Amino acid sequence: MQNETEYLNYFLPEKSIKQEPYKDPDKSKLLIASTKKIILFKDIDNYIPDNSIFVFNKSKVQKVRILEKKLTGGKIEIFILELTSDFSAKCLIKSTDKKYIGKEYFLNSFNAKITDIKKDYFEILFSEKVLDLINNIGVLPLPPYIKEERYKFKYYNNQFSENGFSVASPTAGLHFSLEKIQSLKEKGHDVIYINLDVNLGTFKPINTKYIQDHKIHSEKYHISEFDFQKLLKHKKNNKNIICVGTTSLRTIESVFLSNKFYGETDLFILPDTKLNLTTQLITNFHAPKSSLLSIVQNVYGENWKELYSYAITNKMKFLSFGDAVLFDINE
Repeated sequence: MQNETEYLNYFLPEKSIKQEPYKDPDKSKLLIASTKKIILFKDIDNYIPDNSIFVFNKSKVQKVRILEKKLTGGKIEIFILELTSDFSAKCLIKSTDKKYIGKEYFLNSFNAKITDIKKDYFEILFSEKVLDLINNIGVLPLPPYIKEERYKFKYYNNQFSENGFSVASPTAGLHFSLEKIQSLKEKGHDVIYINLDVNLGTFKPINTKYIQDHKIHSEKYHISEFDFQKLLKHKKNNKNIICVGTTSLRTIESVFLSNKFYGETDLFILPDTKLNLTTQLITNFHAPKSSLLSIVQNVYGENWKELYSYAITNKMKFLSFGDAVLFDINE
């Protein structure tokens, strides 16, 4: 069956995109997809089965935007996508000059040289260690649709984030404070953490006519064998597995299919892809034509547009700093 990409399109009013982070995650809203009831996130406990297991992505967003001045004048922005060695990385470059292999940039804090050019990125060799540049002069990369104000940076990483190398936040986790996670544990729920390094491909719109023709991004992941066996046991006992975010879902489904506890995944969950482990999904509202909407259609069906329209009408907020949906996944 061919799924036309236009099915993943909808009208998103600008006023529905949340610009301000929730300083108290408990006050964000959650749409219960099965009943269309809208609740405060603090009350989620009442809508999940006893002895559920939550899967969180703990990958940390790094300060990968490097804003610098050229010694010859003019500005440059280098956006680091992925480290390839201590001194090199896959990057995006924003500057007005002509870019070619061998091009050198002499900047205030470091020098950089383009060593290769690919379709979606530049390979750059730096004069300093890339991690040192990130830690010393880097800026956290808020999504382009969010007005950049420095106070927002600390709200763009999950409270439980550690390690990993993401360039965008696994934002479903932003609804969970450390206190909330502790409260869930005290009520008998279990919690495990995976790592999937989110890259910009997550948000890249599908621009092919058919969904299946879209080349999905590849992302690095890791889960401990102990935690994965715990998930399998949970599933065998017909207990509830809640993925917090599409990145958690893609990770555990990738491990189920490959039996590899770390590596890279380019699993594209199409509307008719069978999900083997996940029984509930908590996820934010996604942008038009996003590959993540293919997951929404998978778990909710073709009426997802009606659900999104309902959320917009009821003044729920969309995208990274916005509200979330709780989906039941019917097998």
